[in-house]
Amino acid sequence: MKISLNWLQEYIRLPESPEEIAHLLTQSGLEVGSVDSFEPIKDSLKGLLIGQVVACEQHPHADKLKKTRIDIGDSRPLTIICGAPNVQAGQKVIIASVGTKIYSYTGETRQIKQAKIREEISEGMICAEDEMGLGPSHEAILVLDTPLPPGTPAIQYFNEQPDTILTIDLPPNRADACSHIGIARELRAILDRPVQFPAVTQLQASTQALPIQVKIDDHATCPRYSGIIISRVKVQASPRWLQNKLKAMGIHPTNNIVDVTNFITHELGQPLHAFDYDQIVGKEIQVKSSKKGTSLITLDGVTRKLTGEELMISDQAGDIAMAGVLGGKRTSIHQGTQNIFLESAYFSSTAIRKTTQQHGIKTDAAFRYERGTDPNITVYALQRACWLIKEIAQRTTASPIIDSYPTKIEDSRIKVYYKNITRLVGQSIPQADIQRILNNLDIALSEEAEDSLIAIVPPYRVDVTREVDVIEEILRIYGYGRIEVKGQLGSTFLAEAAQPVPYKPAYRIAAFLAANGYREIYTNSLTSSDYGKLTKALAEEHNVCILNPLSERLDVLRQTLIFSGLEVIAHNMNRKQPDLKLFEFGKTYHRDGNRYVEHSRLGIWLTGKLEAPNWIRKPRAVTFQDLNATIYKILHKLGIIDFTSAPITSALYQASVQLTFNQKPLVTAGKLSQSLLQHIGINQPVFFADIDWDRLWSQPRTKLQYQAISKFPPVKRDLSLVLDQSITFEDVKNLIKQQNEALVQDMIVFDIYEGAPLPKGKKAYALSFVLQGKDKTLDDKGIHKVMTRLMHLFEKQLGAIIRE
Repeated sequence: MKISLNWLQEYIRLPESPEEIAHLLTQSGLEVGSVDSFEPIKDSLKGLLIGQVVACEQHPHADKLKKTRIDIGDSRPLTIICGAPNVQAGQKVIIASVGTKIYSYTGETRQIKQAKIREEISEGMICAEDEMGLGPSHEAILVLDTPLPPGTPAIQYFNEQPDTILTIDLPPNRADACSHIGIARELRAILDRPVQFPAVTQLQASTQALPIQVKIDDHATCPRYSGIIISRVKVQASPRWLQNKLKAMGIHPTNNIVDVTNFITHELGQPLHAFDYDQIVGKEIQVKSSKKGTSLITLDGVTRKLTGEELMISDQAGDIAMAGVLGGKRTSIHQGTQNIFLESAYFSSTAIRKTTQQHGIKTDAAFRYERGTDPNITVYALQRACWLIKEIAQRTTASPIIDSYPTKIEDSRIKVYYKNITRLVGQSIPQADIQRILNNLDIALSEEAEDSLIAIVPPYRVDVTREVDVIEEILRIYGYGRIEVKGQLGSTFLAEAAQPVPYKPAYRIAAFLAANGYREIYTNSLTSSDYGKLTKALAEEHNVCILNPLSERLDVLRQTLIFSGLEVIAHNMNRKQPDLKLFEFGKTYHRDGNRYVEHSRLGIWLTGKLEAPNWIRKPRAVTFQDLNATIYKILHKLGIIDFTSAPITSALYQASVQLTFNQKPLVTAGKLSQSLLQHIGINQPVFFADIDWDRLWSQPRTKLQYQAISKFPPVKRDLSLVLDQSITFEDVKNLIKQQNEALVQDMIVFDIYEGAPLPKGKKAYALSFVLQGKDKTLDDKGIHKVMTRLMHLFEKQLGAIIRE
């Protein structure tokens, strides 16, 4: 949105520089994207002078040319050959002397040179309107009525000063700032400076006024419709001051009537539309929805098919305008228009937005209606337009103003507590400042008490509907920069926000672990650097040290979750709680040279007995398989299925394995080192799983698919393999998976044996296979074939000795 500073200063005094104004608006929330200069006349008529025709005679060799002598204030007059029919001696005119560059109305540029025209020398040019870029007229030279002496720069006659244009990136909710008056009101609040509103005329209706009727089908889409008939207007070009104002906004002037409507739109923010009254059939205006399948030829000459959802302005012959968006061709203003009907309405922003989206139309009027205009300004805008039309279109009579406003849109009443202002702002703002700011924002105050007030918000502030909105208005005008930044900061959440994506699977896994008897813990990210000295797995150069530690024990950020959990276990064991199943979602921190790296981890600890003592079975101490089963369930729950497992060596564990997916390690789990446990004061085994949560939740997952349970009975077969000790159960599983044996549904190890009479370096796996068919009951022959294939495979690939 563009704002002219010259125009703006007609309503508010602004001694500040354009850059200062731009900064003030940006600080208050209306970001100024650019500050640009604007010249109403290209190059400000540089080089053009006022001249006086001191002699004018017929050209000796051409009937249609005149030979003139022009005084431009120099010692000798210029000789200029001119073909204009209206040139006469004694006139004051605009002269472009030799060497002057001129810019035409159509955008062409030319430099004046000395020329010989029909054997006579011409030392310049007497300018017509279009040759200076002032307008389209080329029939005659421009004759001036001025006391300015010859030689005066032409720009002094026109008195048109360069302008500065602010381009504001208007927020969608700031409908109130869609005009020069809107920006003036904003600066009134910022600068505490009065605003002079535009002059209007109280209209006296003619007894001979032309008739019109207005019918509104749905007051929800058109709560207010105002209009007036102005008779015997003269449609012509607008005066230069009006044209210049529109050009500064990027609008090409059309004629005085249309230009006035565009002027009011940018001055007050209230769109107007002028209809040719004599073309309104039946002298009736209807505001209603369109009929599906009908069409309208709009002002741009485009035939637009209607969907039945547009809000339309119609007469008794059909549609004549898209309400609040674009007028129709049939009732448009033209050179022969004598009587006009001027519309000033308040339309539903939803209805206008729907029309613009359906047809892809963007107009200045729609821009404002989509955001929400002021329902209380429609009549004032008509009065302002009539005042202007009287000045520039020779208006003689006007009808009474028509104003259909059955249900008035009331001001909002919002209770505001001073304590809430202090709480949200972070410091106390003097009540006098609060009241001054609100008054300058046109927000009236009532029921003022010691602890609160009622803010009465006008309807044009569509963005102020809650107490927090009023507080925001106070704060942005008071100035964000005036709020002190203290050593300790706090914040208040006013609304729930969507959870970040990583937290959603974390909630699922936390619920799963809690349902399986695990307890969630929250521990301090600060820990002791002494823990790093207990193991080679934690390098001291990776410590993130605290510059001002709270204590000697809390001097670094943790590199692992292990010790935080062990401290919790030791604390509980000292209080006779030795059987623990714990988990924590936490952060670990590492220094990598000059970089600091933060990782999200999931830690799981198991220690003590698996379940509480009971009379059915004897208590059993937890094993690694209990932890391993939990890990597998977590991975499957997150859709991680085809992972691999392999033993690794780590200084943190007595024995450990690493689970890998897509060649990336996800989990390290095992039995923790006895030396670490003794240092913490724990005298029983602890199993721990360290899960890289950042990597785990972000991995591509297998979509879980459900299949019917086979109705045919499963068959179990046992097999004993004697293998080298280096071969793991994972190697056996992967080998079977590669063969894709469809009948093998499951395989488990129910015994492992090492020692005599087995040779040294050997071990025996007792395996149980579950075989099941999907389409028939397995017979002994089919089962034998499968088991024989497996035995040959184990012998060939693993060097196994089969013991049946």
